[in-house]
Amino acid sequence: MSIGAYNNDEPAQATQPRVFSLRVSYTTELAAQLDTALQFVVRKIGFKPSGPFTYSIPSEDNLILDDTNGNRLIINCQKLESNDKIKNIIFYTDDCLRDYHKYILLGVEFTSRPEYNGSGLQVNFLDHAGNCCTLLEERIYTET
Repeated sequence: MSIGAYNNDEPAQATQPRVFSLRVSYTTELAAQLDTALQFVVRKIGFKPSGPFTYSIPSEDNLILDDTNGNRLIINCQKLESNDKIKNIIFYTDDCLRDYHKYILLGVEFTSRPEYNGSGLQVNFLDHAGNCCTLLEERIYTET
C-alpha cells in the first residue's frame, strides 16, 4: 500500500492530543485584570476549554486546561516586580506579526501597531473588558 492511500479495512486513527503553552507576565497592580485577560486570549487563540475556568492569584503559577479533543493548554503566569514601565499584562509569542494579523481577523482591537523596543517586537490590544494587554515577541539585541 502506498503512503497516503486510503483503505476502508483499516480503522481511522485519532490524532494525538497536543500540548500548547502560553506565557504571561503581570505586576501586582495588574493582578485583578489577569483572569479577564486570560479568558479573552484563551478563547481568541481558538482553545475551547472543556469547562469554565478561573485563575486565582497568587495561589497558582501554572493553570492547566484541557479541551474536549484532549488537547492541553499550560498557562505559565509570572509575577514581575512592580515597575513604572510595565503598564500592561504581557502575553508572549514566538511571532508577533503572525499573531497580530490573526487577531485582527478575529476582531481584536489594537491600540498600537507592532513596534520594536528594547525587549523585542510588541503590539498593544484591548481585551473584552477594555483592559490593555501587550503581545511581545522577545528579542535579544546584543552585539557580538
